[in-house]
Amino acid sequence: MRAPSPIDDAATEMSQLRLIASEWRIAWRPGVAALFAGSLGYSLYAAVSSLFVEPLQQQFGWSRGDIAFVHSFGLIIAFIAPVIGQLTDRYGVRPILSAGLLLTAIGYGLLAGMGGSLGYFYGAHFFFSLVGMATTGITVTRIMSGAFERTRGTALAIARSGLAVAGALMPMALFPVILRFGTAGGYLLLAGFILLIALPLIWFWVPSRAAELRSGRTVLPGAESARSLLARPKVRILIAASVLNYVPVVALLSQLKPLAVEKGLDAIAAVGAVSLMGAAAAMGALLSGVLVDRFWAPAVAFVLNLAPAVGCLLLLQHDVPLAIFYGAVLMIGLGQGAEIDIVAFMIARYFGLRSYATIYSLSTLGIALGVALGATLIGRAYDYFGNYDIAVMAASGSFFLAAFFYLMMGRYPEGEPA
Repeated sequence: MRAPSPIDDAATEMSQLRLIASEWRIAWRPGVAALFAGSLGYSLYAAVSSLFVEPLQQQFGWSRGDIAFVHSFGLIIAFIAPVIGQLTDRYGVRPILSAGLLLTAIGYGLLAGMGGSLGYFYGAHFFFSLVGMATTGITVTRIMSGAFERTRGTALAIARSGLAVAGALMPMALFPVILRFGTAGGYLLLAGFILLIALPLIWFWVPSRAAELRSGRTVLPGAESARSLLARPKVRILIAASVLNYVPVVALLSQLKPLAVEKGLDAIAAVGAVSLMGAAAAMGALLSGVLVDRFWAPAVAFVLNLAPAVGCLLLLQHDVPLAIFYGAVLMIGLGQGAEIDIVAFMIARYFGLRSYATIYSLSTLGIALGVALGATLIGRAYDYFGNYDIAVMAASGSFFLAAFFYLMMGRYPEGEPA
């Protein structure tokens, strides 16, 4: 049999490039819609919520622990995630995500209208978090995973980097708005981005369920139940890895500005750290997406979790020099950027698309429960110890564990699962 010649190799490469170009010509519209929806939906709030902590204290006299208590609602809200996942697998992304975006904007409006009642704040935040679950990676990554196959990792990374870029740029828009108009102005600004950009793009550029089925790119309904999926060891391993990876990032982000001030940074430099976290997450998303299209995804995840584990350890010193603090934030941000698209890629690569949203929602359930605990405890830890060191050490240990859990996923299955 004749060995392949350089001409044969070049022809094969050109054929692959043509297939990739064809995929992007077909899928760029839903891809762009997913990018903006994921960037401006509920997930963005985690990246900017620390900007509201001190203004809420000053406006209403609440403690940081009082404000952080809203994260404990995730212990209840998390259980809506599997419902959203199964609805998405059954009815398609567009109706579920569109409704979620509209209701999330309404939730921001409710938060903007609050007075000094802590009970009202808790009630409005509960509603906002509940409906916001439909705008997370459960729906957004399903758009990308269904639209792209040959460059799925890169497409997921681009979508994920949109959230990271929004997390980097939005603090610079929010900070002066909050200074001028208070927290109400900040909440209304976030709602406006959803209503004017994200919602129209999803409605007009994401195909309906019927159109997806006609195109042949989406499998027929028939997702496994959550219980049967949880009986599979690799599903449980991937969920555990995603929780250990993502929870410490959200906990640190929820208090990042006051944490930076506690470590010796001034207010402007602290806001800069919040923006840097978003920029680093964008870098991590792009890096991980390109790498998983070429290398074994668990190994990529392993490396990108060791970086934030070390970064957390750098934050344990007091009066941290600005360069070291920013370097640590950069390392933590790399881990944040890697998580969503690596997990989404692994779900599609190990388990296929039939039960994609349901598996992703189970991961989201675990993350939400972890965030409810971690983001609440970090505020309480500051109230109790007067610093964030214990919480930062716990975050470092969580990243180390996540790195090893990803390796336990083992080899890819033969072929692309259905």
